[in-house]
Formats: sequence, C-alpha cells, structure tokens
Amino acid sequence: MDSRPGDGAIGPRVARVGRIGQIGRIGRVTLPVALAALAALATLSTAVMSTSAAAQAADSGSDVVRIVARKLADDRLEFGIQQQNGAGSWNERLLPRLRFFPANATVDRWLQSSPLTVRVGGSGSQAGDVVVRIVARQLANGKVEFALRKVLADGSWSGTLLPSARMFPTTARVGSWLSSTPISVITTQPTESAAAARATRFSALEAGMFHTCGVRSDSTVACWGDNARGQSDVPSGSYTAVATGNHHTCAVRSNGTATCWGENGSGQSTAPAGRFTAVTAGLWHSCGLATDGTVDCWGSNSYGQADAPSGEFSAVSAGQAHTCGLRTDGTVACWGGNPAQEYGQASPPGGTFKAISAGEHYTCGVRTNDTATCWGWNTHGQVSAPGGRFASVSASWNHTCGVRSNGTVVCWGANANGERDAPSGQFSAVAAALAHSCGLRTDGSVVCWGNEYDYDHGQTDAPSGRFSAVSTSFNHSCALRVDGTVACWGDNSSGQSDPPGGRFSAVHASWHHSCGLGADGTVTCWGRDDDLDEGQFDPPGGTFGAISGSWNYWCGLRADGTLDCWGANESGQTNAPGGTFGAVSAGGFHACALRSNGTISCWGSNTLGQRDNVPSGQFTSVSAGGVHSCALRADGTLACWGNSTANRLEVPSGRFSAVAVGGGRSCALRTNGTVTCWGDNQYGQNAVPSGRFIAVAASGYHSCGIRADDTLECWGGALTVSPPRGVDYL
Repeated sequence: MDSRPGDGAIGPRVARVGRIGQIGRIGRVTLPVALAALAALATLSTAVMSTSAAAQAADSGSDVVRIVARKLADDRLEFGIQQQNGAGSWNERLLPRLRFFPANATVDRWLQSSPLTVRVGGSGSQAGDVVVRIVARQLANGKVEFALRKVLADGSWSGTLLPSARMFPTTARVGSWLSSTPISVITTQPTESAAAARATRFSALEAGMFHTCGVRSDSTVACWGDNARGQSDVPSGSYTAVATGNHHTCAVRSNGTATCWGENGSGQSTAPAGRFTAVTAGLWHSCGLATDGTVDCWGSNSYGQADAPSGEFSAVSAGQAHTCGLRTDGTVACWGGNPAQEYGQASPPGGTFKAISAGEHYTCGVRTNDTATCWGWNTHGQVSAPGGRFASVSASWNHTCGVRSNGTVVCWGANANGERDAPSGQFSAVAAALAHSCGLRTDGSVVCWGNEYDYDHGQTDAPSGRFSAVSTSFNHSCALRVDGTVACWGDNSSGQSDPPGGRFSAVHASWHHSCGLGADGTVTCWGRDDDLDEGQFDPPGGTFGAISGSWNYWCGLRADGTLDCWGANESGQTNAPGGTFGAVSAGGFHACALRSNGTISCWGSNTLGQRDNVPSGQFTSVSAGGVHSCALRADGTLACWGNSTANRLEVPSGRFSAVAVGGGRSCALRTNGTVTCWGDNQYGQNAVPSGRFIAVAASGYHSCGIRADDTLECWGGALTVSPPRGVDYL
C-alpha cells in the first residue's frame, strides 16, 4: 500500500526500434473483432525458427502470419510479426511497443507483448481487423518458445496458438532475424477437454493491491496482474485456499501446510510450520488459522499486527498494519494499528458476526443478523455500508464490496476506475482491491471490473527536443524544455499529461496530476481525480522555490527556506518540521528535506525505518522513495536507508553528482556522466542505456535521463501476468 496506481489503450502498430523495454501486457482490448471462429492450436513441435525472408510493405494481406525474432547484443530477444500478402510474400515487420524478452526470464512462465492489429483482406467473414499479441517463455534447455494469442469475438484472449517451428535457438547470431513457420489467425480452435474446462472454473477468489488469485476447481491456483515481486508466480501443487497481500501471496496446500511467495522483506512470505485451514496476507505481514482454531502470524510486527491473541477463531483477516479475527463465539477481536494512522480500524463494535474483512485503515464485517457494518477510515465512503442482508463482504483501500443474501454484488466507496460498478448476475464471492474488483459467479467463472492494471501508457516514449529537467511518475512523465515550457507524456486519464502553456522553472509528475513552478514562484497543477481528492490537487498560495509530490500529498520549499506541505496526512507526511531547508523530497508516505546546515530530517511513516534511520553527516541532496530514501554526501558518495528489500540499500561505490529514488529503486548520476541504477529491476528499469547524462529521474516502473545534448531517453516498462481462461474483464 506504499504506491497507488492505471488504464490504457492499444499501443501504436510500429514502435521505435531500439527502445529499451521488457515484454509486458496491455489492458483488455475492447475492439470488436469481425470474426466468428476461434483460432486453432497448431501441432506441437521442437523445430527451430528459420532465417527470415526479405520484408515487403503492404497495408493488408491474408490471414497467415509468422513470428520473427532476433537476438540483441545484451542477450535480450526482440520480436514482431510479419503478415503474408496476396502475392505470397511477406509484409514489413510489425513491432509491438513492448517486444523485448528479458535475458533472465523465469523458466516456463509465459510473458506477452502489447497487442498488434493485423488487417485481413478479402470479403465476408474473413475480412476485418484481428488483434493479436506475441507470447513467449523461457525453456529449461535455454531455448525460447514463441506463440500467438488473439482477441476473440467476445473480447477475451484465445488460447495459445503454436506454430510448428517456434523455438528460438541458443546459438542464434546477434542481429539476425529468424522466423517461425506460418500460422493462420482465423482458423477454428478445437473443443477443449473436460480437464481443461475444469481448469477455467474457480472455487475461491482473492484480490491484492495490483494482482488477483483464485483457487480453481481442479485445486490449482492461478494468479494474474502485477508480478513485480513474483507474487503471481504460483508454485506448483494442489491448494485449498489462497490470500493476496500488497506484493506477496500465501496459500494453504491440500496437506494443510502454508506456503507464501513474492516480496519477503519483512518475513511475510516465510510461513511457519504447522497445519492451517485458512491464510490471510496484509501489507508486510501474514496470518494463518491453524487447525486447532488458534491464529499464527508472521512478518512485520511494527505495530503489533502479528501479536495474535490467544483463543479459538473461525476466521482471520489482515489489513495494512492491523489484523482482525472472528472468534468462535461470534465476537470480533482486532490487534495492531499504526498510531499515526489510527482511525478506529482495530476497535470493533460489540455484537456477534459471521464474516470479517480488514482493509487498509478500516474493517468490515457481516453480523449474525446478515447486516453489514464497517468501522475506521472513511475518506471515500468505504465505511458507509448500505442496508440490506449480506452473505459476505470484502474491504480494500478506498472501496468495499459485498455479496448480498440474494447473490447479487454491491460496492460502495471510491469509484475512480469503475471499481464500484459491479455487474449484474449471481455471485458466490467478491474480492475488492485498490482500483478493481472481481466476483466469482455461481457457475465458477470470474469477472472483474475497474482498472485491469495496464502499465503501458507510453511513459517511456520521450518526446523530441531539448530539455533541462525531467520528472517520472508511475505511468506518466513530465519534462521542462530549455525554453521553459513543459511537455508530458504517458497516461492522461485525469489530464495529468496536459500541461498548460506558459513558462516554468520546475516541474514534478505525481500519480493523477502534475505541478509546475512558475517563473514567479507560484504553483500551478493540472490533472485531477475528484474521487481521490485529499487536498493534494490544490496548492496553497504564495511563492515557492521548489516542490515535490507523491500520490496524495505535496511539499514545497518557500522562498525563506521554510517548508509547507498539503494533502493527505494519514502517516503525518504533511507535518513538516520547522527550520530552514535547501531541498525537499516527497516519498510514498514519508518526506525528507535537506536542512540549511547540510543535515537531513524526515517525517511521516516509519514502517521500515525510512523516517528514523537517517544517517548523520553532511549532505548536498536527498530523494525519498516508497519506503526507502537515498542522499548524496558532501564528498560525492551515497547513503540509503529504510526498506532493504531487493538490495535497495546496497549503494554503488564511487563519486556521484545526483541521486533519484522512485518506488523500490534508485538511480544516480556519476561524476563522469554515466548513470547507475539498483534495487527493484523487474521491468528492466535498471538496464541503463550507455552514454553520458546530465540528469536522471526514477519511478517504480521506468526511468528517464537527459543526455549531454539535452535530449531525453527513457527505459523500463512493466511486467504482468495475463488473466487465465475463465476470467473476464469488463
């Protein structure tokens, strides 16, 4: 819950060659496909891809395509497709925006490109646009297997279409394009087996911050969505229950043991021995309900959230920094809770309940009389449960969903991404996440609504021109041109990439909005989402010398050196200290500033020491990230503190002139002009291009730098796992 992210459309058919990125996925395609048939699975083979023929340009062609790929000097693979034209030769290569297969991909896990549109010529049912994407997986023998998927008439993705020759060899020559055997995109797919049909039905469902998991009817678990920390890489085996946290997942195996995967910086994925009937995953801690009815918790215990009380329970649910359990007598017991974020979420009302669900800073339950009751944080109405009778309830961050006694679903609270707009129909369970919700229908299928977490918004497609400063956010970026105007690119769902005209002296990109510092020192912001308004969109009057913003708050440095912060304050992040300062940086839920005497002060959240573990000494700059921070010492060396996951605190040696922290990673500009990045690298955001830079900016998923000639270059991308069959997004 240390970052908040959005939504997008199909990328351009041809992306700029040489763009650094990773194979990833784009959101569900809503383009109607004028085809009635499904695509066929080709015969399995281990044949090697052959050398590609010369390309020939054409606007449309037959239904036959082939996958093309080449090895790059850094061992990544670049891939695209070619379509056969009416003359029987091959058109130009079509290159998806996300088309680079990483050199260190996990074995046997399918990754996928952004979509491409293939225009099929002719007339009748075989004419029209077919949307496809390339999928690839690393094999244990070192080869990479390529295949296709296409959008079906109902908007869902087909199964994997396998060319007979589809293996990229380990001995391929760098730079040489190889091709698969041809495959049709309009042939009919054979009927799936009964076993395959069972694998598309689910019996349980859980939604985390950016990922979702379900237990299938065949007792396997499927996860999809964000996979930044491996939280969607399910271990093989048979399961009875699953639980999703921020960046980790836990499950109960059929033998009753618990296993967890994903982020483990606080031990939240190190499940204890024993037998369990249920598990629950929070922000940095997890809990399990043992077969004897007792609760066992592991992971972070900063606020007592892992100190489960004694006694017998029938259910347990973990929130961000608190946990609640349903005792066998029907009463609710809660423990933990950050004092800086105390909203009563761990203070349950009296009475008896039959279901419980802990959210970020609030909790909901279903009473034994079937009414829903919530308590705690209520910024968006997520605690204001409607009347009526309920069978279950699911609390998340800013919205809540429940299954009514008649099987319909209703949601309340925030609706910035449509996460509250539940479809009609009959459901047996519902799971609410940060900005999406999923429901388990009575037929075992899953339907989701809200944000599908399409991370590709073109935020690495930097504009041309000359620039003097750059700022990166989760899914968009902004930069200051040398003439003082601002350019932004990437996600624009809230207008955050539509800067106003005029001249600025600084610019900063945040989540759903951006702000610039005018030549007169006043702050101007653009982009807004009223459903997420906590005061961060409205800067105070007066003049500033510098500004820095996070997803729900901002801080500014006044001309007299004092600090002024505005927006949300659930962790005390807007309670700026007194004194005079030379720089300020807003992180996830904490902020840091450089005092006039060269020392650093931080305030706000301290879940992993990002506030209190500030090193002593003299510094020249500071940068705050999600739950860690870094600073540049007066001698040019680096120091970092806070969350140590993914080697975030293992700073490189040498002398530096600047440092930038974003999410769980950092980048620094060496005195020789080269850039070094470390920390989280699931999206290739640490794969810095060669050459010299004069500035660098880092976010959780991508980075941008200004080269010595004042031009921009960005790198990174997103890595997600696509929804399995049986899951549909509205």
